Amino acid sequence: MAVAAIALTVFTIGMMATAALPEFIYASLFFAVALIFEIAPIEAVFSGFQSDAFWLVAGGVILGLAADKTGLGTVVAQVFLSRMENSLPSALIRLAIAATALAFLVPAAIARVIILIPIVQGAADAMGFGPGSRGRRAMLLCVIMISVFVPMGILPANAPNVLLAGLADSLYGVTIAYGHYLLMNFPITGLLKGVIIVAVILYWFPDQAVPIETDLIERVSLSPEARRLAVIVTITVGMWATDVIHGITPGWVAITAAVVCLLPGVGVLMPRQIVTQRNGFIALLTIATIVGLGAVLAASGAGALITDVLLAATNFEPMRPAYNYSVFSAINIAMMMLATIPGTIAIMMPFVGTIAETAQIPVSAALMIIVNGYATVFFPYQASPMLAGLRIANVSFTDGTKITFVVSLVSVLAILPLTYLWWRWLGVFD
Repeated sequence: MAVAAIALTVFTIGMMATAALPEFIYASLFFAVALIFEIAPIEAVFSGFQSDAFWLVAGGVILGLAADKTGLGTVVAQVFLSRMENSLPSALIRLAIAATALAFLVPAAIARVIILIPIVQGAADAMGFGPGSRGRRAMLLCVIMISVFVPMGILPANAPNVLLAGLADSLYGVTIAYGHYLLMNFPITGLLKGVIIVAVILYWFPDQAVPIETDLIERVSLSPEARRLAVIVTITVGMWATDVIHGITPGWVAITAAVVCLLPGVGVLMPRQIVTQRNGFIALLTIATIVGLGAVLAASGAGALITDVLLAATNFEPMRPAYNYSVFSAINIAMMMLATIPGTIAIMMPFVGTIAETAQIPVSAALMIIVNGYATVFFPYQASPMLAGLRIANVSFTDGTKITFVVSLVSVLAILPLTYLWWRWLGVFD
């Protein structure tokens, strides 16, 4: 069944990467084929619905919807943008801060992009950056890129992060703590990369603001519902940040917060409003499919088969952490060119245990190396929220590639080595 599992994986990831079929069709085909031909046990096929990642996304969908319906996300963005100076560098810095702050509130990149783009367009108009101008493109690219890249260092902020956490739990019984993940990835993979993004955008798209007489952004005050949601989100983020202490997984925290949002006495969100969230349900189905795909690869023996080839080609060895780190990061980055982010995670996760054992490093360290791979996006097609953001903002694929390619090149030359040194200092490989 190993060959059948590999064929099913190639088909599913191919559909995911090319969007040749709608998500619900290729996901349904995956479950149907795996069950009909008994490629793997039922428990493995449906493991995605039991994973922490599934419930983290489920809670995130409801929290994101609540932030949109109550206007809390818009108000948070305005706090950072309402006093924007008429200077492109200052504007980009404020936009980067706003997008980063919003990542702690709205745990979905595409939702953050949708919230920010209309606000940024209004800000660009007020600064005299008309449609097609370099300044306008710079501002839009900033919120799109920051919304996707920087939150790679925040566990519940992006779907790939929660997918990684779900597979880590289902395949290896490893629970990735919010605080541990934040400490390992946010300072360099998140914040430092954000600084590089702003610098690269300023290099490619310099422009001079010519302010016009208009209100920058229509002011919106916090509604009572938004205030209550702010309290819920604050407590939720606090629970995520202290999960090392209380031991409650991020998924349970997220779904509990979502239930609180739906309680009649709270009044933040009406249950019937969830029915309209088609994209949210598709995201849940996608997460369940990819987690199940990884479990099928492992249970069918396909993971072991591919791992043997991988280990023979790369020669991971104990006592060579820098070599093992570099090679495994390179493999993940190369895989990203073919399989996009979700596919790369699904393909690489079954190998983590064997690689960690061969290289004699903790499984948690090998898992974090995968983050290096999917956080290094050379082309916008590799990250669907980025591609969607470019389309919504009417910014060309070429403009997006200018930023992603240079930022990823700098990441390979500087971010990855600095991350290795940071992890060594933290004792990650011990």
